[in-house]
Parts: sequence; C-alpha cells; structure tokens
Amino acid sequence: MGSTYTMIFCSLLLGSDGTVPPNPQGQLPAVQQVPFVHTQPTVPLQPAMPMQTAPITAPPVAVPTTNARQARFTNGVSMPTRSNRAVVPASESAVLMSLTTEQRDAAGTIMRDSDGNPIMVPLTLGMTVFQGQVLGKLNDRALHSILRTNQAQLEVAKAERDKKLEVILAAHGVQVAYAELDMMLTATKQIANAYSQQEIRRATLARTQAEVNLELQKYNIEEVKTREVIVAESKVEQTEDQIELRQLVTPIEGMIVKINATEGEWLQEGHKVLEIMRLDTLWVQVFANVKEYERSDLDGKQAVVQLTLPNGRTETFRGTVVFCDLQVDGSDRFEVLIEVQNRRAGNFWLFQPGRKDVEVLITL
Repeated sequence: MGSTYTMIFCSLLLGSDGTVPPNPQGQLPAVQQVPFVHTQPTVPLQPAMPMQTAPITAPPVAVPTTNARQARFTNGVSMPTRSNRAVVPASESAVLMSLTTEQRDAAGTIMRDSDGNPIMVPLTLGMTVFQGQVLGKLNDRALHSILRTNQAQLEVAKAERDKKLEVILAAHGVQVAYAELDMMLTATKQIANAYSQQEIRRATLARTQAEVNLELQKYNIEEVKTREVIVAESKVEQTEDQIELRQLVTPIEGMIVKINATEGEWLQEGHKVLEIMRLDTLWVQVFANVKEYERSDLDGKQAVVQLTLPNGRTETFRGTVVFCDLQVDGSDRFEVLIEVQNRRAGNFWLFQPGRKDVEVLITL
C-alpha cells in the first residue's frame, strides 16, 4: 500500500512527460491537495505467517584425549622370576619308594576310577602340579608300623578313661557304709548298748573310707586316664608328622622341569629330588635407553604385554614394572622387568619362559 501512495505523490509533482513544470518565481510548485483515495494493491497480500524460530543446538562435546606418554618395546624376553623356582628335597636319608602322584585335570581336581579311588600316574617332565600335591615319598614302612602301635595304645587309653565300673562300685560302697552306720546308730537309740562304741567308730571309719575311694576313682578317670589319652594322642600325631615329612610335596603350583632321582635309589638328606617352575607369573625383560627414559618414568607403571602365538593368534597380558636397574650398560641402556600374570589353556600355560619377541607397552 505504501508504494501506491508514493506513485500518486510523484505524479502530482511531475508533468505528463515526467519533467518538473516551470515556475516563474523559480520556486517549487505548490503541492496540490487531492482527496485521499484508497487504492487496492495489484498483488493481493498474503496472510501473515507466524515467525519461525530456529532451534538452538549446543556444540558437540569433544571427547577428551589422553596426554599420557607410552613407552613401546618390541624386543622383550620372557623369563621365570627369581622366586618362581622351587626344589623338593629329601627330608632325611632314606630310600626313594615312589615318584607317583594322583592324576588331576586342568582345575586341579583329582581324577578317580569307578570305585572312587584316585588314579595314580608316574611323574613326567612338563607335568603341571598344584601347591600341596604329593609327588612321591621316601621309605616309611617302619613309621607306619609304629603308627599302628601308637594308635592301638590310644584306643586302650580311651577305653580306660571311659570305664565307669570302678566309679559305680565305689559309689555303691559309700551307700552300703552309710546304711550300716545309720542302722547301728538307730539301734543304739532304741536299745542301750545294742552296738558298742568301738563298732560304731569302725562303721564311721568304713563310711569315710568308702567316700575317699569314690573320690579316688573319679580322680583316676578324670585326671590320670585322661592324661594317658593325651600322651597316646601325641605319639600318634608325632608319628603321622614323621610320615608326612617323608612325602615329596610341591610348595608351589607349576611345572616339573627336573627329576633328579629314580625309585629305589638311596638318597642323602637334602638331595634335590624335583625342581618345579612356577608359571602363573613371569618376568618380561626389556632395556630402556637413558637418553629417552628415567627410572622414575617406568618404575611401578602399568604395562600391556602382547604375545604372538604360532598359529598367528595374539594374546594380551597385563603386567606391572617391578624393577629398574641402577646400572647402565655400554649402550646407555638399563634393565627393566615387567611382572606378568600368566594364563592357562587346558593343562598348558600360554606364556612360556624364553620368548624373545615379546611386545611391551608401558603407560608413563
């Protein structure tokens, strides 16, 4: 509508040819008053549309990136830790009777036959054994004979301790003594001089003796016999301990790597019969350059160790830096040891000592 008003105003000021008419006084022509005429626009107006406000979107949150440094080594060497090897010695000089043990599955469960008896197998190199497992024994026949004797003596001592006949008889004697004395005293009251004073004193003494005998029998059972049982039990336990000492027991879980004796061989005390290597933890050795890392950069830090298996599959293990050597070699390097938690696949450990192609990534 505003554009229509503008056109009308301009047509009043200009001539038909579009020029301003001349004015003798050199002034602008006076504006002619014309009545207001409401003219409809040539283009119909569209109804006003409500204002659309664009939604405000927050900028995407950036995922923070870690600035942690990482040390990468590709020439790691796996090895057993210093505490990962145990020796099973002969506890005393004796003949080696057997090098056999019960067969176990990967979880350590003892395998049994149809009758429920453990299946016994001979020891072999590379066999996985579990902590506390009996791997053989020295000659203990004489000790078993002594054990049977001590066990028999223990049963006799228990039987003596549990006997009640002596106590029952002693208690009955007390009752009889009381009854006799009571009878004498009652009769003396009814009939003068029915019993002499000497007879009454003897009856009184008999009653006292019966009471003492009862207490003596109780003490004999509760104290003496009980102590005899304790002594017999101690002898049995000592013999059992001696038999147990003649067993060859592994102190750790691991793999048999050496067998240094044969069955029937006479062994001196301390002879190293078996050697067990613990494989649930291993060390991986790498060398760090002093120009790149300080000991404080690596010591105690977490590590990821990657091992490539023969079939092309890779296994990843977690570890911790447990040692950084103070000494530096001729190549400006110092030794770093990473302790790794090993895993088993069935009866075999995935990580074995002696691997020289181990990759290590240490988070600094």
